[in-house]
Amino acid sequence: MYRFVTTLVLALALGFAFAGPQDNSLTVGTSQEPVVLGDLLNVLGSMAIASEVELWNYVGLYRIDLDAELEPELVTEVATVENGRLVITELPDGAQEVEATLTLRDDIVWSDGHPITTDDVAFVYELSQTPGMSLSSPDYYARLGVEVIDEREFVVTWSPAQSSDLVGSPIPVLPAHVMRPVWDDVQSTVAGLDPEVDAARIGEIYRGFFTDFGSPAAINEGRTVYNGPFMPVRWTPGSALRLERNPNYHLHPENQDAYLRSVEYRFITDTNALLFAIVSGAVDVTSSVSITFDQALSPQITARAVDRYDIWFVPSATWEHLDINQFSHLQQVSDLMLDDVRTRRAIIHGIDRQSMSEALFDGLQPVSHANVSPFDFTYNPDVRQYAYDPEQSVAYLEELGWSRGADGIMQRTTEDGRTVRFELEFVTTAGNAVRERQQQFIAEDLRQVGIEVRINNAPASVVFAPDFLSRAYDGAWTGMFMFAWVSSQASVLNAAGYLCRNAPTPENDFAGQNLGGACSPEFDELRDQAVAELDLDLAVPIYQEMQAVFAEELLAIPLIFRSNPFVVTQGVVNYVASTFNQGYGYPPAAPELVGWVQNGAEQVFDQADYGELYE
Repeated sequence: MYRFVTTLVLALALGFAFAGPQDNSLTVGTSQEPVVLGDLLNVLGSMAIASEVELWNYVGLYRIDLDAELEPELVTEVATVENGRLVITELPDGAQEVEATLTLRDDIVWSDGHPITTDDVAFVYELSQTPGMSLSSPDYYARLGVEVIDEREFVVTWSPAQSSDLVGSPIPVLPAHVMRPVWDDVQSTVAGLDPEVDAARIGEIYRGFFTDFGSPAAINEGRTVYNGPFMPVRWTPGSALRLERNPNYHLHPENQDAYLRSVEYRFITDTNALLFAIVSGAVDVTSSVSITFDQALSPQITARAVDRYDIWFVPSATWEHLDINQFSHLQQVSDLMLDDVRTRRAIIHGIDRQSMSEALFDGLQPVSHANVSPFDFTYNPDVRQYAYDPEQSVAYLEELGWSRGADGIMQRTTEDGRTVRFELEFVTTAGNAVRERQQQFIAEDLRQVGIEVRINNAPASVVFAPDFLSRAYDGAWTGMFMFAWVSSQASVLNAAGYLCRNAPTPENDFAGQNLGGACSPEFDELRDQAVAELDLDLAVPIYQEMQAVFAEELLAIPLIFRSNPFVVTQGVVNYVASTFNQGYGYPPAAPELVGWVQNGAEQVFDQADYGELYE
């Protein structure tokens, strides 16, 4: 049973408007708030909630449907070998180059009415090729080429091509007519700086460029434009973000007044308070980042579900795990020997992950053994598995020179004569009730084997900010960081997340998603073999061997794969998610078709095809 502070309840009750079908609006409840919107190159880092909100505001060259198939969005057709728009060429070194010839539709415009042209594609490509730009996928953009033919036609080249290149949209588009004048000023400023001496300053300037177009202030001042079905018009930090229908979107149905006019995201970081907002009717649907699995099954919701809500559980490729800081130049990492696989094995053997899943998720969220979802076609079920084994955990620690102190916590004497206590920092998102319960569960288990956990939580907006998330090298966090990677089929096939060269360091201006600095040369070699093989039948065994290496080396500590709960008020149609919808499973599949049956919206997609209804 959840307890609610009376003043909080009253504040929420007074703060929410109950509109819904009356004004054709939709209120989405979420437990996270984006830092910025529109950072489509992920220069400022990646947040699931930002990616979800951006699905309403931005569209790409392609759309990925509920079945993970590509559909044309801004272009006339998807490039394929069959239609002659996709050409594969053998390179002298045995690799392959792929060219995709694409043509923009002639009816696409930005929300201000300005035509979307190849200049918008070329602008993003220019940004991606700028030295010092902190890209989350530097490998991808290093292989990418864009050649503009005219205002509508262009050619995208991948050289060498990788197996992940053909399962997603090739490159985002941004409004060059709005952003380029500011970018030119930025480039003038950077031109006066020394790339080697001022690398950090240059990176900060580039991050500031994206912030200036996507911050709450930028949204409220209308500094940029959008090409999706909806556009953000008002952002009240810590409270809500309002989106309104973009009248210039090219795929609105003819009877668009039967579908949503506006969407409002409510940011309620305390999931208990979010649960109350749902129960009170202040929220129409939940985000992919919202209440926890067990809260979705709580009596507060299920007792009302029969005639008010549908509660769906959708399998996802969302991987909860512990990234471990392995940057050995840091004193804390060196003292605890976190860069030694035996330490990581001691940690995983010391956590009863199965009991945690049963206690918190009724066993419905499976324990993971590597970083690839059981729903992905490359999944390897035969990797090394680490059972809960406290004795084995202690044995690894003793092998490394640790012994229990008087308080039961492990300690050891370093080579320079210092006595070190095994005290491990543990970071996760504050206010996320289920993560905090997982954290307590893990902390108690680890204490039993002599590892003291020091909790250092902060709101998502803090821990996922670039100066924290990507700065393990600088000691922003020094131990374990519990969060989720939301995998798409493209990201699984790209598999760049834990490459040695993708560790964020000063040398690459803290780019890349290997946040803890894990490094396995064998993993890297297998990955580079796998991505070069465009025949997926031949590539799958290599991807499976990568997972085996990942589990053997414990590049991160796997916990569980989520099944995401979605609470949807009855009458809302087409607010549907699947495991790989839009690549990541975020709802909705087609934002322009979300609406209320009371207002004439017709059901096109059925969530029953992609999830399980609570009954």
